[in-house]
Amino acid sequence: MVFDAWSDSSARAVLQLMVESVAEMVGFEVAVLSVVIGDDLVTVAYAGPEEHRAHVEATDPVSVIEPVLARSEPWGERLRFIEGASLDELEGHWVEVDQVPSAEPDAWRADSGLLAVLSDDGGTVVGILSVDRPSSGRRPGERERALLERYAAQAERAVLTAFEREAMIQRINHAESARRLIRTASMPAHPSLEAVLRDAHEPLVAGFDARGTWLHVFAADGPGTGMIRNHEGEELSLPEDIVELAKAFAPQLWAEQRVFLIEADEPAPGVPDSVLQHLGDRGLASMIGVPLGVGAECVGFLALSRRPYQPAWSQAEMDFSLQVGHDLGAALMTARALERERALVRELKELDDYRTQLFATLSHELRTPLTVIAGNLELLGGLELDEAVARLHGAMSRGADRMQRTVDDLMLLARMSHPRHPLVRLPIDLRAVTDDVVSMLDSTARAKGIALDTRLADASLVVPGDATEIDQLVGNLVSNAVKYTPPGGTVVLSADRVDEHVVVRVADTGLGIAEEDQARIFRAFYRTENPAALSEPGTGLGLAIVATVVERHGGRLDVASRLGEGTTFTVALPAARAG
Repeated sequence: MVFDAWSDSSARAVLQLMVESVAEMVGFEVAVLSVVIGDDLVTVAYAGPEEHRAHVEATDPVSVIEPVLARSEPWGERLRFIEGASLDELEGHWVEVDQVPSAEPDAWRADSGLLAVLSDDGGTVVGILSVDRPSSGRRPGERERALLERYAAQAERAVLTAFEREAMIQRINHAESARRLIRTASMPAHPSLEAVLRDAHEPLVAGFDARGTWLHVFAADGPGTGMIRNHEGEELSLPEDIVELAKAFAPQLWAEQRVFLIEADEPAPGVPDSVLQHLGDRGLASMIGVPLGVGAECVGFLALSRRPYQPAWSQAEMDFSLQVGHDLGAALMTARALERERALVRELKELDDYRTQLFATLSHELRTPLTVIAGNLELLGGLELDEAVARLHGAMSRGADRMQRTVDDLMLLARMSHPRHPLVRLPIDLRAVTDDVVSMLDSTARAKGIALDTRLADASLVVPGDATEIDQLVGNLVSNAVKYTPPGGTVVLSADRVDEHVVVRVADTGLGIAEEDQARIFRAFYRTENPAALSEPGTGLGLAIVATVVERHGGRLDVASRLGEGTTFTVALPAARAG
């Protein structure tokens, strides 16, 4: 992961707190965290004397790392120790921090340095965490090294998480720009596919600095509709074999969510010579092929070309073009519907995109600080704490776990709502799902004095769907029933085959739900005002996940409840066809 800039100031603040924690907990006066941004090594967090700050925070090329590592001694998985190297021998803004001289064999010297190399899963260096001037005046012992190694692992995780968040921000910006580029092609004023194909040309050429565009919409009963034009807007012709190739190749690209690059002077697997010949005849150097689609359906193909004097296609541009493929595919699908249907689809899509982006953004916003909090709590848990501090540590750990569950639920809702994550249906045996859920929650129910009863019919209980989502559906319903049923109560989980559906019921003798709340409990973050229910911890996302899963699987969801008498949730899912 490489960036030309880092726009996330909140991530810098979190990393600064981490560096200060390293200095304080491990016992060093100076701690510095630098990350790789583009070709530079940039300091993003510093703890130490102000007199050195300006020098340490100066930007260096990434190349300064290699000579230091070559002179260093490995002290663990990430740690490297260097001593005896003169600053004149090393490039970059390295600082020798004054140290009180000592004759001890393990004394820390002014030319001593200890750093941790932070890498991604592929082994590429993403940052350096360095410390200097230990408060003991000695080289760190095994305990301090182990603690610093653990902090380095947490710093590595935090940096990678910050990079992932930065990538997400960039993708969101690209997606928003893509929508603006093709907005004229998706407005209701366009009554036909031909109008969409015509009006999309200029924004695509301007947005990608392309010399030409080819837009083609597939049809099940024929070659479909296409339009190819050069930079000036002049319509051109295209050989039939290239059209057939695109029609065969685009669905594979869409399924794999990737863009295909073709260069005139470099043969590519699966690309006929006629395509390369066509590029050469047109005086083109390269072309990217972008699938257009919505959900699991590929509806068309987009090609953008460049001439030899233009720059090569960057990965960011190709990623950007795939986002345009999503948006333009939606526009083409909209153009094939009636005006009323177009307006409805567009409104629903915008709402779904907003909710998905909101949930994804909130999740990623919380993930970075949660990583730091959980890491520090984990480190504190390994220390000897007195009873009062241990209680506080336990409370903070439970709070962090609760926040993590909330983030996980938000990310699950975002994933299920995003068009790039269509439902993949596989045979799911609800008998096995209920067994897993009951085995997981049985001990909790027994601890509360609740009878957890399972009643499964002998008929087939197989449904087509996503195993993780079905497990979440049943697990959330049973977990809620156990949570809101007082001691001595009963929870019954039953499943039966009714006509072409598998019907799952979760009935309890718990608190019940007021009639005015029953229409709103499936909204995200909604919680009843019943004081007894509010005394139980929760986020208000469990039933929202249940409702989303049922909707995605084409099922029905009903609730019947009376205050003080209990609640019954009924879910009917389409059953798998026999054979």
